[in-house]
Amino acid sequence: MSIENRKRDHVVISIDKNVESDIPAMFQDVLLIHDAAPEIDLDEIELEVHFLGNRLSAPIIVAGMTGGFPLAKQINAAIAEAVEKLGIGMGVGSQRVALIDPQLEDTFSIVREKAPTAFVIGNIGAS
Repeated sequence: MSIENRKRDHVVISIDKNVESDIPAMFQDVLLIHDAAPEIDLDEIELEVHFLGNRLSAPIIVAGMTGGFPLAKQINAAIAEAVEKLGIGMGVGSQRVALIDPQLEDTFSIVREKAPTAFVIGNIGAS
C-alpha cells in the first residue's frame, strides 16, 4: 500500500467507521466540584503565551493531522485558516510522502499560504 493511500485511509476510516473505544476512560469516577471563582475578573485573565519566539493567543496547538493526498489539502487549508484567525498553532501530518512524490507538496504548503503568521510544526515520519 502506498503512503498516499494509507494517509487517505486514515481520514476515510475516521469519517466512515466507528473508531471510538468501548473501554471507559474512568471519568465516571471523577467528581468535579464547582467553584465559579467570582473574585476573578475575566478582564484580568490573559491566555497569551510566547513559545519558541512565537506569540500564541492561547497555549493551544492543533496536533499534526494529515497531508499527502488530495483531500488533505482541503483539510489542512481549513485548519490553517482557523488557527490563523484564532492566533494559535498547528502541526501537519508526516511530510515524508511529499519527499517521495513532490506533486503532493501542496497538500502541506497550503498551510503556510492560509496561515502566513501561524506557528506551524513540521513532521517527517520515520520509516
